[in-house]
Amino acid sequence: MRLITAALEAFVGLIELKKTRYIDEIEDEIDELARIGSPAAKLRIERLGKRLSRERERTLRSTDDNVD
Repeated sequence: MRLITAALEAFVGLIELKKTRYIDEIEDEIDELARIGSPAAKLRIERLGKRLSRERERTLRSTDDNVD
């Protein structure tokens, strides 16, 4: 039983790490596009900003669901 619990905790940790990396990648892309400053880059920033907001909301919501 302890082995299963440890495996599940490791899996949850991996998923959390992937979420964090994904959000970091979006933020890095926004920073890069901001340096470019073209109209196409501004449109992409707007779209990425919306995606980033959804991901942060989803992350916060999943964290709140796990609180006992």
